[in-house]
Amino acid sequence: MNLQFFAAAAASSLFAGCAPISVTDVASTYYQLPATTTVIVRQTITIPPGAAHVTLQDGRIVAIDHLRRYEPFCQFEVNDVFETEQQVRPGQFAAVRIIRQQKLYGEERQPLLLAANTVTGSQNDAGIGTVLLADNGYDASFLLNEVRLRLQSAEQPHVRELRCAGGWDFPSAVAYPTLAEMSRVLGTLISIEIN
Repeated sequence: MNLQFFAAAAASSLFAGCAPISVTDVASTYYQLPATTTVIVRQTITIPPGAAHVTLQDGRIVAIDHLRRYEPFCQFEVNDVFETEQQVRPGQFAAVRIIRQQKLYGEERQPLLLAANTVTGSQNDAGIGTVLLADNGYDASFLLNEVRLRLQSAEQPHVRELRCAGGWDFPSAVAYPTLAEMSRVLGTLISIEIN
């Protein structure tokens, strides 16, 4: 009888480790937005010609070359790319699907050149005449943790999703954006409401 009890206790402990942990603190990076979340566009958003999204940071739309990639940012996306600008009018959107995902960005492994024989400008550029003594094994990979809210509205069916990221970081330090960080990024343009 004791053996059955211990086996049942061990099995329940093992399977309890597979159960998702529910975090209720909205300030936590581990907090997951509920299925009843809505996104409210508070001001008209203009998607430029030839694009399907705008990038937001510090409560305003920013050009991609002005984005501070290591800080939280969001992208607001529509379904199609047009030759003319597109307008998203103020309105309410249901978040019909909320996904938390990681994306890996990196560069090809580059060997660390510690020594070379007969290096000239042209030879070094072509990789000719070099002797590799060691490889540092460093691959400049960064992770991006995103919260993706798939949006739906009968009035504006061309709106696709709102993606918010915690900023690029090394795998050991990357975090999902908190609700407060996403709100700060979106400013007065867009808000995320938990119902």
